[in-house]
Formats: sequence, structure tokens, C-alpha cells
Amino acid sequence: MKKKQDWFKEKVSAVSPEILMGVQLSAEIIARIDAILREKNMTQRDLAKKLGKSEAVVSRWTMGFPNLTLRSIAELSNALG
Repeated sequence: MKKKQDWFKEKVSAVSPEILMGVQLSAEIIARIDAILREKNMTQRDLAKKLGKSEAVVSRWTMGFPNLTLRSIAELSNALG
């Protein structure tokens, strides 16, 4: 039986470089949003209010790997300064 780590490496190696880069960029954006929220002592609720979005939308953006559009990235950037 394959080890989980071997199975994971096999699956990752089958993913296209473009998809891997997209996941990497999403992770970096999420990490930056989280860092800015902490720097500004803001919560996801605060960010949602500032954006005029629901807390659920902001939660989806900050958890997992969202497919952020350029527009949503611009909105986040503006809201976070």
C-alpha cells in the first residue's frame, strides 16, 4: 500500500505548472490579507463591512484557495489600503 506522502507527490506531479502557480498565488494573497488584517487589528467582519460584502464571501476569500478575480483583488487592496 502506498504511503499518503507518496500518493500526494504522485498527484501533485500530474498537475499542470499553471494550476500549481495559481494555487501558489492564491496562497500568497490569502497570507497577505491575513497579515494586513492582523496589522490593522481588523476582523473578517470588519473587512466584509468595508467591502459591502457578506461575511461568508470574505470567509471564502480567506479560507482555502479562492478563485479571486482581478476585480476582487482590487477591491480587497483598496479596502485594506
